Amino acid sequence: MATYRNFSLKFLSKLNNAKLVEGDVKAQLVFNAEKGKSFWRPAQISKRTQNDLRKACLQCGIEPTSIGLAAPAPHKPLKYKPNKLEKHERMRAERQANIQRNLEKMPQTIQAWKEDKLKELAKQKTSMPF
Repeated sequence: MATYRNFSLKFLSKLNNAKLVEGDVKAQLVFNAEKGKSFWRPAQISKRTQNDLRKACLQCGIEPTSIGLAAPAPHKPLKYKPNKLEKHERMRAERQANIQRNLEKMPQTIQAWKEDKLKELAKQKTSMPF
């Protein structure tokens, strides 16, 4: 509870006989059979009033769930989403891996290139002595 509030006697007297149903504290999806459509019916008690009721219950020593208020939801952990970065920065690891693979294959590539060059030179040479 963030702050201590002084609730009026009228407000506190409502706590003793308050029995809330789910439709009072939670929005509900209602299906209209005539139209064949669904719509959301808002909660009868606003979130601010629900929170005031919860604070008043805690001050009076009453369990908030006993009068029909929902149990407080557990805190969700923060989601970590890294920055998008620029494309060349996102592709850097893939590019470095590709360069490394090509460097490992480089001796075979050079050898194949030399053999092709020798074959081309052999084709250009004529069998004639002049």
